Amino acid sequence: MTASGAADAQMVLIGLVLFGPVIAPVLFLTGVVVVVSRAVRARRQRRSSFDAGTFVGLSFLGVCTAYGAFTTGLTSGPGWMSALEYCAALGFPGHTITTRMFPVSVRCGPDGELVESWVNPVLVGGLVLALAAFGAAAVAVYRARRRHFPS
Repeated sequence: MTASGAADAQMVLIGLVLFGPVIAPVLFLTGVVVVVSRAVRARRQRRSSFDAGTFVGLSFLGVCTAYGAFTTGLTSGPGWMSALEYCAALGFPGHTITTRMFPVSVRCGPDGELVESWVNPVLVGGLVLALAAFGAAAVAVYRARRRHFPS
């Protein structure tokens, strides 16, 4: 990868983190519409709505939830102020900001946690939902293949 390609990829990642709190709800609502419309269509056709597509949709909702929580946590820092000014404004003069990716943590000094307390449980819950739903989708595909192609 060239230097300009690496810089472009880095800018895309920064944009995904900065705009994540806006992008994630839009993606989540789109996923809800898709999952609900699949369920309504399945009910109209008198078939089970618990097929692989529904589980993949639920997995997508889990990923969107985790993405929104993660980016909300990472962007809970100073924004336009310098780290020293921001920490001083919060009552932690002389401290700089330290960031940890998992569990998401943005701190001013040892006591000034800036990430809301709900972020990490929602992040883990979204990841668990995504993995469980993806596993259920794999089981649904396996059962459908066994039903259509008995050995």
